[in-house]
Amino acid sequence: MNDLINKYISYPLAVTVFKQDLERFKSFEVGNLYMDMVESIIERMHKDYYELKSDLISKHHIDIKRLGAGKYQINKEVVEFTSDELKKMTEELMSEYLHGDKATSFERKERMWPPTR
Repeated sequence: MNDLINKYISYPLAVTVFKQDLERFKSFEVGNLYMDMVESIIERMHKDYYELKSDLISKHHIDIKRLGAGKYQINKEVVEFTSDELKKMTEELMSEYLHGDKATSFERKERMWPPTR
């Protein structure tokens, strides 16, 4: 059960990191390839996050609310995570989507190449 809770908490953090990466890829010579991959991962993460949220509420009767930096309320019990714990959980989730169980192929999009320098 803790694994599901950790994933639920990690999804928004992982999506934020991937979105920051998207901005960095815009300046890469072949950034379009990376952007396609990361956008595909973000879309999949959003879908999986809402499925997990539904399961936690309807099947497991677990309600999770973010209270602040590293602080969450899980079924009215306050739980705190250190920044290192959050980082590790987020890295593990991102790794699943990059080369683990959830890794998938992605569709290439038609984009304009950035101007050469």
